[in-house]
Amino acid sequence: MRNVSSWSFNRWIEVNTDALVHNLQEVRSLLKGNTRIIAVLKAEAYGLGAVETARVLARHGVDYFAVSFVHEAVEMRRNGIEGSILVFSPASPVEARTALEQDLTLTVASLADYQLLSTVTSGCNRRLRIHLKLDTGLGRFGLRQPEALEVARLVQANGHLYLEGVYTHFAEAAARSPRYTFRQFTSFQKALRDMAREGIEIPIRHCCNSAAALRFPAMHLDAVRIGTLLGGQYPAGHVPTPLRLHNPYRFKARVVAVRELPPGSYLGYYRTYRTPKPVRVAVVPVGFADGLGMEAVSRPGSLLDLLKIVAKLAGSYLNFKRLALKVKLEGGDYLVRGKVFMQFCLVEFPVGFPLKVGDVVEVPVKRTLAARDVARIYLQGGTPASVEVTEKRTASVSEEVSV
Repeated sequence: MRNVSSWSFNRWIEVNTDALVHNLQEVRSLLKGNTRIIAVLKAEAYGLGAVETARVLARHGVDYFAVSFVHEAVEMRRNGIEGSILVFSPASPVEARTALEQDLTLTVASLADYQLLSTVTSGCNRRLRIHLKLDTGLGRFGLRQPEALEVARLVQANGHLYLEGVYTHFAEAAARSPRYTFRQFTSFQKALRDMAREGIEIPIRHCCNSAAALRFPAMHLDAVRIGTLLGGQYPAGHVPTPLRLHNPYRFKARVVAVRELPPGSYLGYYRTYRTPKPVRVAVVPVGFADGLGMEAVSRPGSLLDLLKIVAKLAGSYLNFKRLALKVKLEGGDYLVRGKVFMQFCLVEFPVGFPLKVGDVVEVPVKRTLAARDVARIYLQGGTPASVEVTEKRTASVSEEVSV
């Protein structure tokens, strides 16, 4: 973390920390007083930057975080994050020893996970906190009955492991029909009852992600795992939208060149766009390498999903304005023309538009696809408060960041 005034950039991400705090308060309005928030900060807090996001949330009372991998949690510890950190993915032997040293909370999703952690902690003078992960129908990893009860007994009897929590993950909490989610929740409750009958106490029971937290208040239990909502976005699907969420994320860049081109000029590789009239063209230093024009497309969940994907691709090929990439400048939207380059794109402006080198535009790079080495500038009260830069990032130090 470096002081903002020490750097200048040609592209950066702005994160409005006031929006983060607002979204946190909105989520809290959904919960009963005894339900904790586990802030999910995996994948760099969905592009916002895990360390600084954790700092902001910690200052406002969040004391539990979650990430996918041990290395993500270690990075947070190295940067002074002191709250509890749950790691979702099962750990290797080396990672388990690191987790013990860094006071992390690990997931046990199989008997083999338990055996590994039992071996690693044997003879240690501290206890490793663990959460059991139950697979109630997602199929990724987790304990199924009756293995879950067997492992819970083993952990309970192990003097080097502390069974702090039990959780599961819903496969389709935002689906139109809640039937499968109810089936998963029923299975989860049965496993908890079986443990309770054995005298196994579970301080933190959790199953709700952002979608389930919105849709199923009766499933909040001891904690909810919230990621998307804190970032100002509703989960895709059929969920209620009672919260007034604020978007904390903006990807911005400086125009590095301005050109006047006559009618009939080609823009970009393979001449995919030809200017029908005189235009001004801005060269913006953001491209595929930064995440511009990239889409995370998985197998369509339905025929309708497939048709939407095909329609979007066809519209992009045919240069439909509604589906085209656009940058924002002074409240207006301006089209990205031609194929996006590796590190640049071309933006069309009308002749006479007062465009100049150094103007700042907002670029539509999705937060989860943004390159990791793009600087993140954290704003408080509209003023830059801090900046986060990865070690491989290089930048001029000759002038202040102007945002």
